[in-house]
Amino acid sequence: MSNLFPIDSNGHCVIPYGTETIEDFTYNDKLISIEIPNSVTQIGEYAFIICSGLTSIEIPDSVTQIGDYAFSGCSGLTSITVSSELAQD
Repeated sequence: MSNLFPIDSNGHCVIPYGTETIEDFTYNDKLISIEIPNSVTQIGEYAFIICSGLTSIEIPDSVTQIGDYAFSGCSGLTSITVSSELAQD
């Protein structure tokens, strides 16, 4: 597993605007928080696998597809905010 975008020493990651896809198997247990820009349209399979420190995530309205098991093993995750359109698919 390699992080496509760097995670700082506090476990925070800012995905740059213009990024369209968060690839499969992108993050690991070092991730605590993430900022996803409105340019992202897809989140890959297992993208946040075993990110147990991640407690909440806000997925922008631009995201139309979330891969299978994208949040597998995220035992600390208690809140996922998604657009109403994505929630209906």
